[in-house]
Amino acid sequence: MARVGIWTGVTGLAISGLGTLLLFAHVTSEYHAAIQDMDSIAVGYLGLILFGVCVSVTGLTVKLRAAGD
Repeated sequence: MARVGIWTGVTGLAISGLGTLLLFAHVTSEYHAAIQDMDSIAVGYLGLILFGVCVSVTGLTVKLRAAGD
């Protein structure tokens, strides 16, 4: 079960990293930075980042739970 926790944590970090890179690429692009609806786009990417954090914390919890048993 600890192995599942590790892989879940790594997956969460990858999702957060992807969301961060997408947000950075979107904000620094001249074309996309001119879009008036930037707030909702940024909230979507931040949601992806927070989803990755939640998955990573879940993986950590699973790993710690397996280590305690």
